[in-house]
Amino acid sequence: MSTATTTATITVTASTEDDNKGSVSTEATLQSLYNRAARAFLHRDVAVTFTLLNSAFALLPPPLAPSPDPLDVHRRKWDILRITLETTVFSSAPNLNTLPQPLRESLLSSPQSFISDSHARSLTLFTPSSLPRNPTSAFLPHQVLITLVASSLNVDCPNIGREITEDWLSKRGQYDFVPSTGEPYHKVLELYCLYVLPRLGEWKYAREFLSYENELSSDKRRELHLALEAQYVRAQESTRRTPPSPAPIPPPRSLSPTSSSSSLSTTSTRTIVPASPLPKLARQQSASSTSAVSDVTVTRSIRHRHDQSTPRGSPSASRAPTSRIPGFLSVDRSLITAQPPTPFALTRSYFGHYFTANKIASLSILFFLIPLLSLIIGRRRRAETPMAQVRRRLLEARGDSIARRLWNELVRAVLDTVRMGGGGLV
Repeated sequence: MSTATTTATITVTASTEDDNKGSVSTEATLQSLYNRAARAFLHRDVAVTFTLLNSAFALLPPPLAPSPDPLDVHRRKWDILRITLETTVFSSAPNLNTLPQPLRESLLSSPQSFISDSHARSLTLFTPSSLPRNPTSAFLPHQVLITLVASSLNVDCPNIGREITEDWLSKRGQYDFVPSTGEPYHKVLELYCLYVLPRLGEWKYAREFLSYENELSSDKRRELHLALEAQYVRAQESTRRTPPSPAPIPPPRSLSPTSSSSSLSTTSTRTIVPASPLPKLARQQSASSTSAVSDVTVTRSIRHRHDQSTPRGSPSASRAPTSRIPGFLSVDRSLITAQPPTPFALTRSYFGHYFTANKIASLSILFFLIPLLSLIIGRRRRAETPMAQVRRRLLEARGDSIARRLWNELVRAVLDTVRMGGGGLV
């Protein structure tokens, strides 16, 4: 009986020694790989670093029980290196041809998904596999948590960093072997109140959080309060120094003395003065219905006359654009807001353009005086005596020209009209 007991004790002791030897060998291998991986990371050799990370995590399974494990230190160091490598690749512009496939695929994720996936892998790595529960932040070391939050700030996702920190604060202290009080708690709280919440603009909430916090000592709480206020003052000063970006103003068109006349004529022809001014139209338009149109037309005609009367290259021509262009521009703006003319005003403008004083005089002669003279001549012929008829026929037989006969008839008609007027017959 004693022989069997002795044999069993020797067997257990041998197995324990073998486990210790295996653990020591694994730790030595992990330390050797870590030195090589850290050196490769410092030399920016992403491919070698990633290969050594995969080799190390093959030797680092999650712990079996919620108790201290000799490999916890190596899990923490390797997980921090993994998060740092992936964040560096994600936030920079690496050469895709030299990146391993998993890192290349991570570049396709959004910053929120990237941080969430990294946090989930860390929880899986530190949560004991014997527990029938999902991975939890209760086993997450504060060093890994700080690295994850810093990574979220680096990729501009402070909201994800806030969720991770608040989840750790709500679940810490469940297991005594996981440090979560004292200095670890102070470091996490400093990162949360001085970096995460200010990044989100939650200055008021950060002050309230520190005022209700009762685990830190009064000195450390006061230090955090002072640091928060100093950071708030710097943020306000930087906001005041940064002026709002003004709207771009187009540069004014330069008017040189040598080319002012030519540039003015080109600008006036295209934008201000019409090619054919209509001064008569402006004089005959109604002042009540088309005042804006008439003012613009008169102003344009005056400008057109001034351009015609002033020779090119003269001093007055070079000074004219500077003093008159703003006035014309303001008139054009009033044209835009003026009411459209009525149909009656358009009709008057149309007839006023075509029926001028000279044209009315010509039409009066054509359609009034000539028919009146024809009527007088016809009535005279009907009232003439037989002697006058004989005289007229003799004149026609004499073969005078048409112009001469018209002239004789006109003279006779005028003389007869005067004679009849003197006799009181007209």
